[in-house]
Amino acid sequence: MKKLVISLGLALISTSVLANNADITKSMEKLGFSNKEITIENNPVQGLKSVITPEGIFYVTDDGKFLTQGPIYSLEGGEPVNIANSNNLKLMKSIEKDAIVYKAPKEKYIISVFTDYTCHYCKLLHENINQYLDAGISVHYFAFPRAGANSDVGKNMQSIWSVADRKAAFDNAYKGNSISPANSMVPYVTQQFNVGKKLGISGTPALVLPDGQLVSGYVPADKLIEILKKKAKN
Repeated sequence: MKKLVISLGLALISTSVLANNADITKSMEKLGFSNKEITIENNPVQGLKSVITPEGIFYVTDDGKFLTQGPIYSLEGGEPVNIANSNNLKLMKSIEKDAIVYKAPKEKYIISVFTDYTCHYCKLLHENINQYLDAGISVHYFAFPRAGANSDVGKNMQSIWSVADRKAAFDNAYKGNSISPANSMVPYVTQQFNVGKKLGISGTPALVLPDGQLVSGYVPADKLIEILKKKAKN
């Protein structure tokens, strides 16, 4: 049921009473989300509530009758801003301390990258990591095994995040070398994967820019620095 709902741009929720948080919770239960899985928050759009779920953010009308998922832009500033960006930053805050960090010598910007070492474009990004660093872009890596946190790739990424020298293990994986199982596992990969799902990520690489904007796919360093410079001016 969840997958069906995510594929819809707009869905009708059958509820006849004015929705408060309890009513919205009941409506989300009809779509397969339990009370423990969701967080309901106010947002800047009058008449809508943001509902953060394991499958991304949904927007539900106050009367509980309509639900939509996807970007909603504020046009108040110099350029359109997705109202989900602030929620994205909150989610990133919960995992930022567990990133594998490649710090630019002259750091101007920090981007977060959800990655899977078996992904072709993730490999391409990492092969060119020095271009990002030379441009002043620090890269904070987070795990997003596309087959799931409990897949073979997910378990290998747990091993990478569980060893003392994560960066060496991370680089080793991107070179196509074998990954040695760690003696004990940390929960970071599962946590990062779950945050990625809440952000609405379905593929890799996925970039979160300093303002919380989510960018899907590989963006070369020269193009990314132009995007970041433009944002900094606004």
